[in-house]
Amino acid sequence: MTRARDHLSPHGEALSKFAPQLDRPVVIGGCPRSGTTLLRTMLHCHPEIAIPRETRFVLESWLQRTKFGDLEDVANRRRLASWIFERKESQANRLGLDEEEAIERLVAAPPTLGSLLATCFVMYAERNGKPRWGDKRPMYATRLSAIWDLFPNAQFIHVVRDPRACVASVRKLGWYNGKVAPALELWERSIHTVNAWRPKLSADQLLEVKYEDLVTAPEATLTRVATFAGLAADDDALKQMLRYDEFEETRSERYHANLSRPLDPTRLSGWTETLTDAEIAFAEEAAGPLMRQWAYEPIANGVAAPPELFRVFKSRRRRYAVAEWKLAWKDRVKKLVTHRKPLAAAPPPVRAASADEERSRVKTAHP
Repeated sequence: MTRARDHLSPHGEALSKFAPQLDRPVVIGGCPRSGTTLLRTMLHCHPEIAIPRETRFVLESWLQRTKFGDLEDVANRRRLASWIFERKESQANRLGLDEEEAIERLVAAPPTLGSLLATCFVMYAERNGKPRWGDKRPMYATRLSAIWDLFPNAQFIHVVRDPRACVASVRKLGWYNGKVAPALELWERSIHTVNAWRPKLSADQLLEVKYEDLVTAPEATLTRVATFAGLAADDDALKQMLRYDEFEETRSERYHANLSRPLDPTRLSGWTETLTDAEIAFAEEAAGPLMRQWAYEPIANGVAAPPELFRVFKSRRRRYAVAEWKLAWKDRVKKLVTHRKPLAAAPPPVRAASADEERSRVKTAHP
């Protein structure tokens, strides 16, 4: 059972107007390879919230919303629903829903983009017998405008990891052809975006969690996460979240092999074996202010960073700064001129499971 809260946090911080609401969505984001999937899996094992594996339709529909027209029109809602559930790229199959039934539920949803999208996750929560829903995608950290447009009552959890570890993990997967500068620029962009939003958000809207704390102090960190989200933080809930490695789910061994293993703090420093001394020096110099913000200690000890890495890093930084400005400008035009329809979600509540459904869920929730 989720709990209502007062308009002040336990530390006396002002809370948003949404704080008294019981069924707010919990959205997880952060630089890729920061531990967002680990936290998502842990929270999904909590008895009160369902968070699916990563999908690809929330940001895409927000960016392309003009093409679906006025959602007051039933035909347009059906077109959007079909686009979500029939497109392979959407990965909506990860919700495990009956396609025809899901499309009809979206057609019957309130006529805003946020409502149709939220209904997808409401159905997923119902399927899992949980009263709350959430979503996870690393890139949400760089697209917080979309999250607040669509789900203004959302609670956002930002997962932060040592940039050297993120860069090393990206290299292991072969992204950016193993180059460290593009990966570091993405880490910096994710952190800067959340930094810019932090002053605009109340204590109940944004929680920031270090991956290292999740690994080395999981009970305390998960208690903090659950309390922020208004979820039970008792021993039973914590035990279920900490048994994440026993949770049976189809996942990529290449990307998420560690999800089937218990937490291992000894792996936190693995990046020292993946990056060269010069690459470590580059990361520490280029991301120095943000590393200090998050108390990540440098180890390069005077090693020179290659100038070429800085050239690539700064070039990407400029390119993405221009791209972000253009996107923000286009979004303002849409809201003021070309597409002034409301976006915010007003989804129906999660339907309570029947007694038979609940017994089935409890029986299969954990091995």
